[in-house]
Amino acid sequence: MAGMLRLAWRVALVLLLLTGGSAALAGTPANSIRLGMTAGFSGPTKALAIELYRGAMACFDQHNRQIGPDDRPVELLVANDDYEPGPAIENTVRFLTRDKVLALFSQLGTPTVSRVLPVLRAYADQGARLFFPVTGLEASRMPPYVRYTYNLRASYRQEIEALVDHFTSQGMTRIAICHQADAFGRSGWDGAHRALSRRGLSLCGEATFARTATVAGDMLPQAKVLAACNPQAILLVGAGPACTAIIRDLRRAGLTATVGVVSFAGGDILLRQLAAVDGSRDLGLERNLVLSQVTPDWRDDTLPAARDYRQALAAFGSRLPPPGGWDPEATREGSAVGFEGYLNARLLLAVLAAMPDPGDRTGLDQAAAAIGQIDIGIGRPVSLTGLTHQALDVVYLSTAAESRLLPLRITMATVED
Repeated sequence: MAGMLRLAWRVALVLLLLTGGSAALAGTPANSIRLGMTAGFSGPTKALAIELYRGAMACFDQHNRQIGPDDRPVELLVANDDYEPGPAIENTVRFLTRDKVLALFSQLGTPTVSRVLPVLRAYADQGARLFFPVTGLEASRMPPYVRYTYNLRASYRQEIEALVDHFTSQGMTRIAICHQADAFGRSGWDGAHRALSRRGLSLCGEATFARTATVAGDMLPQAKVLAACNPQAILLVGAGPACTAIIRDLRRAGLTATVGVVSFAGGDILLRQLAAVDGSRDLGLERNLVLSQVTPDWRDDTLPAARDYRQALAAFGSRLPPPGGWDPEATREGSAVGFEGYLNARLLLAVLAAMPDPGDRTGLDQAAAAIGQIDIGIGRPVSLTGLTHQALDVVYLSTAAESRLLPLRITMATVED
């Protein structure tokens, strides 16, 4: 009850103030289709948010340059929430009320999205919908909130099921977990518990860390806790900076267990961060890593969407920076996270194309159903009509070498409750 009262108070405050915080893209015509994206462009998800934004904007920019004079361009409004629930709620309410966006798009992170879902329900009579949040949160895939949310990516339960299946197929039975101490971490812990229980196993150990943990953080206490059960594999559920610190300190502590990392750590972004803290490669931080991803390899030339993503990224360049600007240390090459942003935008464009009136929120559900099974260029059709409003049930496992993801295994991740 107290949590709901705090949420109601915060929503009421935003409705009264409706102050700034979102940045519209300059030069977009007045008849544009407006979307709203809130993400942590500062804090532990900064690199993730920037890459997600870059991929989505490359797609929308490509679309805007190709449309005819009578077509409506897409305008993406973006706002920073520091990966904190409060600002995410405020940004969401502002998008829906003052900015009058058609839809919310690619909101980033379980702690934030989990608190935004009640806001969607509160504005359901105004057609509020969230398309393709970057989280594997189960709540967005189940009643009552699935009515207001559409997902592209597999869930965290599915990612962890794929990782546990890989571990056990290699004969590993002593599996531990290290997770973020919040809704994201609890979602990962729940997925691990379910996956292991189906195999007659249980976690041999567990440790947690703060959501705000950085690369500079000391994770040797967590490594010591995990080492006590002599694990053969460790599931790692967290944002990239903390995961970097944990992998570093696990290896410093002498643990050679295979580490399975879920997609929110950033894939390529995580590998770049590991390379930065292990410049001489003395610790061998890439060894014995298995990374779950929710999109296929963005370098795969057999996939039309992968080729289109790289071309769109090159054409977009460094224009239209996100809140806080571009990260000067970030590569412009591409990333799994950026590819997810690109695919999120590509699928949403298909939904928008199916709307008789792309300015009317009440037509979003009908349009999402109308696209049926659609080819977005990733080698398999996707659809938004299932009970979970989820387009992909596929998990792509990778290993790592020379700061690159190397495809290992593709799993159709069916999870039974």
